Formats: sequence, structure tokens, C-alpha cells
Amino acid sequence: MLGATLLLLALLPGAATLPSGPPARPAPCHPFSPPAPPFPAAPGPWLRRPLFSLELSDAEDAFPRRAGPLEVPADSRVFVQAALAHPSPRWGLVLHRCSVTPSSRPAPGPALELLRGGCPADSSVVLPPPPPRPGAAGPARFSFRLRPVFNASVQFLHCQLSRCRRLRGARRTPAPLTLPPPSLCLPQDEACAGAGSDESLGADSAHLHTLTQPIVVTVPRPPPRPSKGVPGRAVRPEPPDPAPAALEPAPVVALVLAAFVLGAALAAGLGLVCAHSAPPTPGPAPRDSPSGPQPRRPQ
Repeated sequence: MLGATLLLLALLPGAATLPSGPPARPAPCHPFSPPAPPFPAAPGPWLRRPLFSLELSDAEDAFPRRAGPLEVPADSRVFVQAALAHPSPRWGLVLHRCSVTPSSRPAPGPALELLRGGCPADSSVVLPPPPPRPGAAGPARFSFRLRPVFNASVQFLHCQLSRCRRLRGARRTPAPLTLPPPSLCLPQDEACAGAGSDESLGADSAHLHTLTQPIVVTVPRPPPRPSKGVPGRAVRPEPPDPAPAALEPAPVVALVLAAFVLGAALAAGLGLVCAHSAPPTPGPAPRDSPSGPQPRRPQ
């Protein structure tokens, strides 16, 4: 009986077979799309901090903090120091170009070029001696003479800098036994020279940073010109005017007494004149005698 029942169920139309396993999931109707990329992270605090510092001074090896711009007389020497704002063993510094212009913007125009490619471009530029250990990280320094090229009381120093990152597995070149000859350019860090970085920076690279510092130029007053005289003769200074002599006390006392006596005599003379020229004052009225006529009384 059971077999006949199963045979009848199988022959009925629309009958479905019993599932032999777990039900299959329906296929998706939309095409596969990759997950959306996450939002870019906010810039780190290192982007808001200054990367470099550019300092000026009128004395060698002394760069104090100033509240205002550097003030130097014309045709004097200016000392420059460029360094990382936060020194780190992971970064190196290189100074590419420096120039002085009368404008606060480093736009193309008249300029006194000082450094080009890290090498002096002006005869007045003086570089410090190389460090004792080659490739050591440190500030870049040089000095130049601020010649009176521009007729401006305020001039601006523009410098292009960049930094290079040192790799952890980079090999450092061993120090030579003999000191190399002095270089005519600024010493470069190993990272910026190519030993520790696979990145080369050009003049138009986006990694270059331009720093500007103002310089107030003063003109000293010339000494006073000597007065015109006979050529060949030295002009003698004129003697100063003699100071007025102080009056002696005896003549002063005599003068005061004479004035007092004269005033007293004048006052006495005026009194006598007034006494003799005044009219006589009228006397009292005469009284009637007792024997004279008397007025009658009314009756």
C-alpha cells in the first residue's frame, strides 16, 4: 500500500520533489560593486606647524629672537641661518636658492641673487667651514654683504628650502680617512644628497618651500663738511665767546644807596612844594558880644 501511494503522488501533475538539502539562496539581481572608499583623514598636526625657520643676524654665530625685522646699515654683512623648525633624525634640510629683492613677493624681477643650487651666486657670499662629520644634520648658514643695489629702505630675503626623509635601511657612506677639499657649495645632508632618499627635487618641485624675511636698511649720516677757506691752510677753530664777567658787590651796593637817597630827596622836595602852594584854611566865625542888641521876644 505504501509503494502504491508514493507512485500515485509521483504521477500527479505539479507535484514537487522533496528537498534533499538546505534551501539555496536567491541570486542577487544587481551587479557587484566594490565598497566605497573611506573619507580622507583630516590633516595631521604636522601640517599646521612650521617646517622651517629662517633667521637673520648682524653678528656671526648669534641668532637671537627679535620682535621686529633686522636693522642694519647699508653695505654691511648679514648672517643667515636656515634650519628645520623641529629637528629630527628622520629628516634632512637643503637650501636651494636665495635672493634679495625690494618686493615682499618672490616674483620675477630685479633681484640680487645670492645662492643658486646651493652654491654662491654673488662674490660677497661666504660659506662656513664644513662640519667635522660629513653628512651630519644641522642648520645651513652663510653670510653676504648687503650692497646698496636697490633704493629701498626695506628689502626682503627670499630662500627656497626643502627637506628629505631618511630611510631606515639606508647605508651611510663611511667617513674618509683624509679630509676632502673644501667645497664651494653648502654641505648637503646624506638624505638630500641621494644616499638616503630615492627622491630628487627640481627647481619647480612641489616640495620646495619659500621663506621671506624683511631687512631694514639704514644710511649713516655723513660727517659735517669743513667750511670753505684758502686751500692748503688748515682752518683754525674759532675761539668761543667769553662769558660775561660777574658784577662786583661794592658797586651794586653803592648804586642801590644812591638810588634810595635820590628817591628820599625827591619825596621831601615834593612835600615842601605842596605845603607852600596850598591856600590858607578859613578860621572859625566870630561870636556876638554880650552888650550888643538882643532880639525882642514876642508878647
